[in-house]
Amino acid sequence: MSAVPTSPLPKEWTAMSNNGISDTRPSDEMHDHGPEAARARRAAAFLPGDWFDEFQQDYGDGVLVTKRGLDASPLVVRKYEIGTDEVLAFSTYDGKRRAMTVFHFHPDFDSDRRRRYMEAHREGYDVAVEVTGHLAAERADRQAAIRGRMKKAGRTVALAAQAVAVFILAHYSPGR
Repeated sequence: MSAVPTSPLPKEWTAMSNNGISDTRPSDEMHDHGPEAARARRAAAFLPGDWFDEFQQDYGDGVLVTKRGLDASPLVVRKYEIGTDEVLAFSTYDGKRRAMTVFHFHPDFDSDRRRRYMEAHREGYDVAVEVTGHLAAERADRQAAIRGRMKKAGRTVALAAQAVAVFILAHYSPGR
C-alpha cells in the first residue's frame, strides 16, 4: 500500500498553521515569557511581512508609539489606490499610553524619506492621547460615583449613631 499525502497543497503552503503562526518561529528560540515577549509574538503572528524599519518614538509626555514600516503589497496598492508618493498608515491603541502605527509605503516611495516620514507622522500619538483622555474621563466619573456613595454611607452612619445616642439617653438615663 502506498503512502497517501495528507494534503494536496505544496508543502511550503501547508507549513503554516495555527492562524498563520509557523511551527518554527524565531520567537520559539527565545525563552523570554514576559509581557513584552508576548506582545512581540502576537504582533509577529498576526501582521504580515517583514518590517524594513521598526522603532519606538517617545513624545515626552509618557506616550510611546511603536512605528513599523513595510512595502505595501500590490493588492494593497490596488485596493487603496496608493500613489507612488503616498503612504497608507493604520494606528491602534496598545494599552497603558502606548500605540502602534503601521506604515504601508508604495514600493516606489523614496527610501531615504521613509524614516523621516514615519518620525513626523503623529496619528498613533493622537490615537493614544484620545483614548487615554477618554479612559481618564471614565475613571474620574467612576471615582466621583464612589465618592458620592461614600458620602451617602457616611451620612447614614452619622444619622444611625445620632439615633442610637438619643435612644440611649431617653431609655437609659442615669436619673431613673
